Amino acid sequence: MARSCNTPRMSRSGRVVVALVIALGVLIIGPSVASAHTDFESSQPADGSTVEGPLDDVILDFTGTPTAIDDGIVVADALGVQYVPVEVTQDDLRITARFDPALGDGSYTLAWQVRSDDTHTKSGSFSFVVVVPAATTTLAPTTTAAGSAPTTSDTPTTSAVTVTSTDSVVAVVVSPAAPPPAPEVVDTDDASNVARIGRLIFFPSAVVAIGVLAFAAFAFAGRRQDLGTLIRLVRWLGVGVAMGALVEIIGLETLFGGFEVVPGEPAGRAAMARLIGGAMLIVGFVSIGSAARGTAGPTRSLSAAVAVDQARSMTVDTGEATRWRPRAGDSVGMIGMLLVLVSFAFDGHTLSEGPRALHGVLSIVHVASAGVWAGGVVALAVVLRRRHNDRVASNGVEMILKFSVVAMLSLALAGLAGVVMALFIDSDVTSYPSTDWGRILIVKLILVVIAALLGAYNHFRVLPGLESAPNDAGIIEKARNTVTTEAVVLIVVAIASAILVGASTL
Repeated sequence: MARSCNTPRMSRSGRVVVALVIALGVLIIGPSVASAHTDFESSQPADGSTVEGPLDDVILDFTGTPTAIDDGIVVADALGVQYVPVEVTQDDLRITARFDPALGDGSYTLAWQVRSDDTHTKSGSFSFVVVVPAATTTLAPTTTAAGSAPTTSDTPTTSAVTVTSTDSVVAVVVSPAAPPPAPEVVDTDDASNVARIGRLIFFPSAVVAIGVLAFAAFAFAGRRQDLGTLIRLVRWLGVGVAMGALVEIIGLETLFGGFEVVPGEPAGRAAMARLIGGAMLIVGFVSIGSAARGTAGPTRSLSAAVAVDQARSMTVDTGEATRWRPRAGDSVGMIGMLLVLVSFAFDGHTLSEGPRALHGVLSIVHVASAGVWAGGVVALAVVLRRRHNDRVASNGVEMILKFSVVAMLSLALAGLAGVVMALFIDSDVTSYPSTDWGRILIVKLILVVIAALLGAYNHFRVLPGLESAPNDAGIIEKARNTVTTEAVVLIVVAIASAILVGASTL
């Protein structure tokens, strides 16, 4: 039987490139113009101002494109009576609230809440006073007989202009000393919290899955059946990605006001891409699963049969070249991973801070490189512990040597991309301790430093010991424990990153 392996590889490469282009196209469809961060800029009436009424319209201007939400504008007067606009319209960066009946004499406080492109809600309030010109009295002249005293008759009329102190009647407007308290607007915290929970599930799952695949491709050595363990781990992580994306979509549905709106929003399309990508991770990598099991039964494809034959010819407990080489049967899983990875360019602060395209590319680089490091450490810990439990050769020296190079490059890329992204989001470094986003970033950086120190300890202290005594049980245990600790710290870093996406910079 002819066993041509080159053709599937070439066709797979072409399909992967096409899939990446399609993934980018699907996610970019719709509004993707670079946008500024959505913050409140000004209002008409301005905060603390006094305007002539009755007041029909209140205008709010923003620095970035806002999205008006239902019941997102409420006005309260000095007595606590609330007024809801009969119509809210949006024109680019401006939102106009129309009131019918119009707002009359008195002091008012308006509370507002809008949603920005990155799904973050912005809220605030401002106060103003409305003065309605009072009815005035004019002196109507009367005709009198010659020599008789003139008489006057008060005839009330209304005037469209504000009266002054020289008029016969002075308009008196009572203004409270302090503006009324801001009314409560619609609460979107529940929907936002559901979306955050979804991110907490899929973000660590996606990051670790990226690294496990990278480790299998570049640093794995030893028993080929352990590849099956890693791929089963990737599939379970795919379940986490899909479940997290589904939970996020449910939260976005409430936040956006309906499932039909979700595909029209960049964050919604990103979540849908993760849902599809997670499902593809679950069902992909057919040839790896077949080869790892080493079964002699029917295979699903020619590439799977070739992989099985190759697995049989390998020495299971040595450090021979048994690392993973993607084949045509793995295309589904690879495309799923690409969908998940590209989705990070269309989520969180990448939609509202800095140059849109550049920030999106940096986000992909940051997640991919951080994933290679974090997920690779997890994969190394899993393989070392499994081989310890099975009492077989660990091949720790070879794997740690290979992975150290990959990890150092990944750490450098992740750090560089992360610094640029942080400056895009908030260039005022001194303000970091005063914002939720800044404080979480500081915690994340501390954890990254701890993980890097653990990696350095492995490289400069544990690895030389393994090289001189590769079968020393004490040194192997030390390597296993430090790698496991580093993996736990990096998973916590991934969780912190998920929280960081939704944190406020205000």
